[in-house]
Amino acid sequence: MDLTAPLHKNYTLPENTRVYAIGDIHGYYDALAKMHAAIDQHIYKNPHENVTIVYLGDYVDRGPESAKVIERLAEMQNSNDPITRIFLRGNHEQALLNFLKDPLATGHNWLKFGGIQTLESYGIEVGKLPILPGEMERLARELQQRLPEHHEEFLHALRMYHKTGDYLFVHAGIRPGIELSEQLDMELMSIREPFLDSDKEHGYRVVHGHSITFDPEIKSNRIGIDTGYYETGTLTAAVIEGEEVDILQVKGDIEVS
Repeated sequence: MDLTAPLHKNYTLPENTRVYAIGDIHGYYDALAKMHAAIDQHIYKNPHENVTIVYLGDYVDRGPESAKVIERLAEMQNSNDPITRIFLRGNHEQALLNFLKDPLATGHNWLKFGGIQTLESYGIEVGKLPILPGEMERLARELQQRLPEHHEEFLHALRMYHKTGDYLFVHAGIRPGIELSEQLDMELMSIREPFLDSDKEHGYRVVHGHSITFDPEIKSNRIGIDTGYYETGTLTAAVIEGEEVDILQVKGDIEVS
């Protein structure tokens, strides 16, 4: 694959395939439910027999109902409905798993970026900051005790990326000029630059979340759909079929600063 080739604009999915890709949810269960309803309605109006939903990661942190979101997604992962569902790993899921493994090394950053809300969603009371080492270890032990086994299994089973046709779905993006097989997992979950500013052909059109924009970004080589629900009250999904890209959005009842 020539990663220096000029951009082509005819990215396409396999014939008879439709993909819905959902951006960052961040612990807002009502937004997830509204998006599922919007997708159901879209399918009802535009029937299709081969539908895939790709969830781009960052299901936890910031919002108040991370545990409820994970419960719903884990249920769907094991359901027998006719829709294929692909669940990707975001940097916030990785941060939760890192906290369980090494709370002293990772806890302060995770709690600063939404981990407190996730702990509280599992019924764990977090004291005043800063949290001392013994208390940090206690929080990790309590989370391990309260985290249902099927939640932990769901988190460990999350994929780093999904590819189909000319499209690559990943949480954050990829490092330009590097073959997919050589990409680092942490960059797939957390990269911003140089990916966001790159106009290079990546071999795929990359569909991603992670980097917040007020409106979805539909570019020649990438599609960014993290519209920052926890800040804007707007959750976005891309609808891709053949060479066509459409956008679905739902609005939530949250206070927007």
